[in-house]
Amino acid sequence: MSICNYLDRFLPLPTLRRVSPQNTKKYRALLGVGALLQLMASTAVVAACLCTYTPATLVEVLDGNTMILKINGESKTVHLAGIDTPELKPQSTGTWCESEGTKALQAKQFASKLLLDASEITLDEERTNTAGEMSAVVYVDNLSLGQELLYKYLAIESGEPARWCN
Repeated sequence: MSICNYLDRFLPLPTLRRVSPQNTKKYRALLGVGALLQLMASTAVVAACLCTYTPATLVEVLDGNTMILKINGESKTVHLAGIDTPELKPQSTGTWCESEGTKALQAKQFASKLLLDASEITLDEERTNTAGEMSAVVYVDNLSLGQELLYKYLAIESGEPARWCN
């Protein structure tokens, strides 16, 4: 079934009868061209992905949200962007409890397992602060490592109050 026959089922018949046969053919041709242009425009948007993912390989997992990755042949310490995980050891500032240490160990083990089992590790939205620390969204087989930690309640979004000891 051609697109013109398909469209005829939805167009009101009196409108088509008032148009001369020559104009009907032109109208159908224009509709076909319009539909084709719409299809081409929608596929062009999909094909124009400007993906800037950087491939990386795992060197070492330091804690739940910090790891050493080899990027372009150079080992760099990378922090997961936008999330915080519990601390493995007491810090000089803030409170720390044994349950935070337990949760931190779980976060590190979870991140280690995902990264070690990964067939592909990529980085996106890489940023380096003034201290030279790099943060990025880390994807493990096309899944965001940070989001996976959040889903497992092993991390919080940056800026949220930490309730590891409650």
